[in-house]
Amino acid sequence: MARVQAKVRREQLIDAAVRVAARDGVAATTTRAVAAEAGASLASVHYCFDSKQELLQEVLISIINELTGDWAPDLAEGAGVAALVRADLGALWDVVEREPGKQQVTYELTHYALRTEGLEELARWQYQVYYARSAQRLRDIAARAGVEWALPLPVLTRMLMNMIDGLVLGWLVDRDSELARGALEAFADTLGGLAHHPS
Repeated sequence: MARVQAKVRREQLIDAAVRVAARDGVAATTTRAVAAEAGASLASVHYCFDSKQELLQEVLISIINELTGDWAPDLAEGAGVAALVRADLGALWDVVEREPGKQQVTYELTHYALRTEGLEELARWQYQVYYARSAQRLRDIAARAGVEWALPLPVLTRMLMNMIDGLVLGWLVDRDSELARGALEAFADTLGGLAHHPS
């Protein structure tokens, strides 16, 4: 049997850990469970990762990169701000509903990081990525609509992320997609009111 290169095995183990965490939760994501999921030896997990914390960090990085990837829809030039935001948030929500287990893992890992000595920086990094990518989307929307935001971008970005965080968490509890999408529509209209054409 051919030996698997360490880099390839590491990626296999990360993918397996993501599957275990999304399916069974962070508490169940043990090195033994990950090894079994990947069809690898327990020794290979310890060889590829210095600790379970390092493995969980890679899980979070993998999920964040997937969930905050390029899901923005194409809209015709000249669309208004509210329409652009509505389409962008709608596309985001499609990802949320398609990957609920991974969404839940992000919340679990945030709390785990905040409560685990040495991992606090991971939670800060997580939200820095969220804020940076949200800010870029808001800049792109403003540019496409030919408008300026009435609020400082860091404030607007935090408003957007806090709304999404709360909405996703609420949806994970009740799975009321109709109500969640209604809230997204209303928030898009609110953001539309926070933009103006340059004078």
